[in-house]
Amino acid sequence: MQYNLEYHKQLDRSHILPNILKGAQTGAISQFLSDVFVSLFLYNEAIVIEDIRISTLPAYYASVATGMLAGLLIIYLDPIAVIAFTSIFYDFIFEIVDFSLNEDPIEITPVETTFDILLTIILVVIFDPTARHQYLRYWQKRHYIEPTLGREDRTATITIFITVLTSTYSFLKIADEQEEKEPISFDSLS
Repeated sequence: MQYNLEYHKQLDRSHILPNILKGAQTGAISQFLSDVFVSLFLYNEAIVIEDIRISTLPAYYASVATGMLAGLLIIYLDPIAVIAFTSIFYDFIFEIVDFSLNEDPIEITPVETTFDILLTIILVVIFDPTARHQYLRYWQKRHYIEPTLGREDRTATITIFITVLTSTYSFLKIADEQEEKEPISFDSLS
């Protein structure tokens, strides 16, 4: 079957707004769920005494904005490229919002960001069979071959699992950085 470029362009355009809205929703939900899971796994003895530890506002802004960007980019790019763009975008948005709200200096670390991108790609390739399927479908479309693989959307369970997995990694990394910045008191050593 011959590749119908106009049909695919129109189909892609029709997915833009729904994907952006779904991405924003998924970003907010995944950030909240990663807060819940991190609180349960890392601070479980304190849950009885305290509430669930919620991420900072910049993390939510970055998650929602990144989800929106991912919803748009997934139409035009394969999942691996989307991971690279959204990982960089998350870092920039987090740093910009953190600077705006808390006057925390903007610190962009390219080596760390590259490591995060590679780790996220590995996690997605291992745990997300839909991403592998989508990559092969995009490969066909990029080479103007009418896709023989049907459209396959992630189930809600896989979507939540992958976003919580990657958001949790980001949350743990940020929490670890904040612990390193806190000065050590001599009272805590005794």
